[in-house]
Amino acid sequence: RFGRFAEPARLVLVALHDGPRTVALLFDDVRSLDGPVGPGTLYAAIARLERRGLIEAARNGEGRPAYRLGGAGTVPGGTQG
Repeated sequence: RFGRFAEPARLVLVALHDGPRTVALLFDDVRSLDGPVGPGTLYAAIARLERRGLIEAARNGEGRPAYRLGGAGTVPGGTQG
């Protein structure tokens, strides 16, 4: 379904399990889990997850754009977001 973006998409869901993250924090989290990930790969994974309702745009406590698990978002292990 996600093609070559399957693993980055899964890692984004894992990173968002603990709450909303800005794109910069998502980069850091995904890279710490999987090593180097290019911005194009990460943005494509985010876009696919958002289109499927698994994540949604949000604002963090400082009003910066962020992402959080959407109503359909789940993380490995079946936890509902």
